[in-house]
Amino acid sequence: MSTAKVFLTGVITLAIIAPSLNHASAETLQADTEKTERNYRKTKTGAGALTLKMLEACIQLKAEAEQEYKQINASKEEYDALNNEVSDLAASLQESKEQLDNKDEKAVDAHNEQVELYNQKVEELKAMETSYNEKSEPYQKKADQLEKECNGQSYYEDDYAEAVKKTGKTL
Repeated sequence: MSTAKVFLTGVITLAIIAPSLNHASAETLQADTEKTERNYRKTKTGAGALTLKMLEACIQLKAEAEQEYKQINASKEEYDALNNEVSDLAASLQESKEQLDNKDEKAVDAHNEQVELYNQKVEELKAMETSYNEKSEPYQKKADQLEKECNGQSYYEDDYAEAVKKTGKTL
């Protein structure tokens, strides 16, 4: 079996057209003159663009998620402060235990008071963690819904402008 290489050479030709007074028209340009219809979604997960109502719902959902995030963030700051306090108490307890004279009743009582305070703070921390997790769950659901139904979805700019105008908020 032999192989042959074929080289193709092309010829470029230029056509020079004399200027004339032709008016552009759809027929001469062979343009598509059919109006396109907007392709809105039939369902939230279907093909097509988000409807105006869907955009408004997305904007509202984002606003609710942001509000919940602010509340969660505020409680996280409180949690972090208490967590730091518990960590400091733990370090202090460890140090005082190493230096504790078991024969000195006052020192033992002071150490036991520190242990009680530490245990109380740990319980507060656990309660705060439970509360934080409870607050985080609805936010996470809304954030997931926003990601699934709104982020990266197509929409018509004039619908978005109308939704922003109606709600006073943006995506």
